[in-house]
Amino acid sequence: MKKLKNHKDAGETLVEIMVSAVLFLMMMAVMQGAISFCTNAQHKSEQIRASNAKICQKIRESGGSPAGSDSYMYMFRSKSGSSTVFNIGVNLEKQTVESDGKQAVFYLYTPQTTGGGSP
Repeated sequence: MKKLKNHKDAGETLVEIMVSAVLFLMMMAVMQGAISFCTNAQHKSEQIRASNAKICQKIRESGGSPAGSDSYMYMFRSKSGSSTVFNIGVNLEKQTVESDGKQAVFYLYTPQTTGGGSP
């Protein structure tokens, strides 16, 4: 039968406790940095969304360019064999929108106002 030895020096040393404390603090620093990065990314995303909402609102408010200035007409056709299935007439219009002191140019396809339609 084995005898159990009674150890007077059982337990953690001060060095072991200090090393574990340093490791814990390093992990907390890494976590704090990750949380800070995520918070900054969320704020930047909110700013971008607000700016995009303003630009979209201004695009809806502006009527586009008048026909003939920066407007081009395109016909999209779908063919099956030698016959045309359908035609879609669209205009490519240029819109310039100013938001937060910056100008942005958008090219939009709009429905053709005259003609177009089926074959």
